[in-house]
Amino acid sequence: MIRLPDDYKEYLAIYTTEYEDTYLLEAIVAADIYVLKNIVQNQSERLFEENFNYDVAEQGSTLFGTERIVKIRKLNKKIGDNLKLLYDYRCQICGKSIGEKYDSQVVEAHHIDYFVHSLNNDSNNQLIVCPNHHSIIHDVNPVFDRKRLIYIYPNGIKEGLVLNQHIG
Repeated sequence: MIRLPDDYKEYLAIYTTEYEDTYLLEAIVAADIYVLKNIVQNQSERLFEENFNYDVAEQGSTLFGTERIVKIRKLNKKIGDNLKLLYDYRCQICGKSIGEKYDSQVVEAHHIDYFVHSLNNDSNNQLIVCPNHHSIIHDVNPVFDRKRLIYIYPNGIKEGLVLNQHIG
């Protein structure tokens, strides 16, 4: 086995296209990941997510780093979308489908270990939560106990997942 230094490692990004059998491939080298980490490491996760939801062209941004962030997140957006389908657009914490009354599907994918720190977009680092729980989590920053699958809030409240089919 030959181990490459981290500076030489590459990742292959696979993007879906409008055609089911066609994909766009892009190599992402370790240096790109270091640039990304430097760009996002001091940002608030909540602000980062809000900025990600805007189209780069609409922002008028020309920063290469922002373009890179969008590409990396765009690649894995399907993970959150598939989890939303798995949970039938219900919050994993309260079990509610808050948009159901209005024929709307309102849930958000939340990174347990904030993406701006971990760069981990795997399904085992995402929960599907209602906007209320998402805002509360980002506001008070509770600890997530992965063994017991509960959030422990600074005020002592413990709140477990009522829906779980993928974290284990």
